[in-house]
Amino acid sequence: MQMTWSKLLEAPPPLSMPGLLSFMERWKPGSTQDFKPATADQIAALAKPHGGLNALPHVYREFLETMGASTGSLRLTFGTTSISALLEDREDLQRERPDARQYLRFTIGEEEEFNSTGRRDTDDIFELFRPTPDGRDAAIIRIHEEDLVRGKGEVERPFPTFSDWLRTIIVSRIVFDAEPENQTEYYSLGRKPETPAKTYDFLTRLGFSLTELGASSEVVPLEHTEYGAIALIRAPTASIPRTGLRLRARDKAQQRILVEVISDHEEELSGG
Repeated sequence: MQMTWSKLLEAPPPLSMPGLLSFMERWKPGSTQDFKPATADQIAALAKPHGGLNALPHVYREFLETMGASTGSLRLTFGTTSISALLEDREDLQRERPDARQYLRFTIGEEEEFNSTGRRDTDDIFELFRPTPDGRDAAIIRIHEEDLVRGKGEVERPFPTFSDWLRTIIVSRIVFDAEPENQTEYYSLGRKPETPAKTYDFLTRLGFSLTELGASSEVVPLEHTEYGAIALIRAPTASIPRTGLRLRARDKAQQRILVEVISDHEEELSGG
């Protein structure tokens, strides 16, 4: 699907689970076969403290209905998104929790005995009070849940929304992390706010277009069907203040052609 940058800003195409599954199966056949959905009772139990089913961001509810019980061999996080683990954790009634009407944890950080901090990995949490304009999604943060309760620790915002979190991870796991891993090309472009738009316009002129994963102004997956290539544009964040671009084609010869073209225009895209 072709769309100008201004149109994308006006009406970003949403992430849907059918689209996500379609993308995965095209790029890695069989990759979705071990997904297991959460049951309606499990989803209702998870939603209850937060105000019921309508309090769940719609795209997250679709995620639970698709792979909420298990993501099979696909690892989305250092930890788990499993609804059974989330519900089991809720059974600890002694632990203080953040305001359930404001926050909803959707990952539990992995226990790492020997990690650098001596603690388990951070959790990913919805800020339910910051929904997206279309109401389908909400802002997310990354922090240990107990630190959020105590007002301690650093709140990270590596992704604006759950949809952007999922888009980025799916493209990375299914395309960019495939063997051989060193085939993926990485570009660190400019700090200027117009760089994502310039990069998007440049790639669409080359023949790239939007995928079934949809897009936002912050995370834009693109596909070149003729070259069998995927590109991912990521707008600057507080932790990475430059526009990022990753690129990979199924065929190395086709990738070399695209890399040469992008390299010839890299300084221009960066605002140099």
